[in-house]
Amino acid sequence: MKHINLRLYIKSSLHVALSLWAFCCVFAIQQELDLAVSLQCAIFGFGWFAYQYFHFIVPALVEKRRINLPQAIMLLSAITIGFYGLVAQTTTVWLIFVFVGVITTLYALPFGAHMGLRYVPSLKIFIVALCWSVLATFSLYDLPSVHFALVASKAILWVLALIVPLEIHDLNRDAPSLKTLPQVLGVSGVKLLSYALILMAAVLALMTSTSVTFAWVEIGMLAVLGILIFKVKTDRPKHITSLLVEAIPVFWLALSYVAFTYC
Repeated sequence: MKHINLRLYIKSSLHVALSLWAFCCVFAIQQELDLAVSLQCAIFGFGWFAYQYFHFIVPALVEKRRINLPQAIMLLSAITIGFYGLVAQTTTVWLIFVFVGVITTLYALPFGAHMGLRYVPSLKIFIVALCWSVLATFSLYDLPSVHFALVASKAILWVLALIVPLEIHDLNRDAPSLKTLPQVLGVSGVKLLSYALILMAAVLALMTSTSVTFAWVEIGMLAVLGILIFKVKTDRPKHITSLLVEAIPVFWLALSYVAFTYC
């Protein structure tokens, strides 16, 4: 029963939406910037809606089946939270969300099976990294240009590394035509690549964090991610892998908040 409930929780996309929200918040905390509650609502709400779009709306339209009541309630809740947060934002923020929304729509098109950018060989992981990094860093535009470029690069490295365990898990399920990183490089090769990404992100953590404490908290979370990548197996239930991977930004935010408050 516990595993069934956990699987339903993961399928609701609430966990990954919390992960996205935490990822964006922690980048603001690291630069000692206050991310407005309304903007947090916009990120969480539309992030939750985007993942439900992939998991509920597209399959329902492609397979010509109805969305059930719990799914409809979650969709309505997500879009309500999103618009509640977005209505108070500037035109620039609206345009950024429109840009991410267009990319999200193109990622999986509801006009037929296997349509969208996610089915372009080797492209899926980079589309996700682009959307997450844009949402995590656009509020930091006042930073000096070089510093902003380093922070944005670190965000991309983080997301790419976070996706690796999920890509490895799906190795035997993805069509060969997708040419995912594990398919192209092999499991050992993609793990080595992810360790390199983690090392580069750790260096950038020391260069971009406003305090040494923030940097070491981040390096600790990168070490946890490295261990998770080392331990990931293709035969483990995917909802367990998703739970562990997507929990990392949440714990990172919690530890960063403690460091910001008490250190």
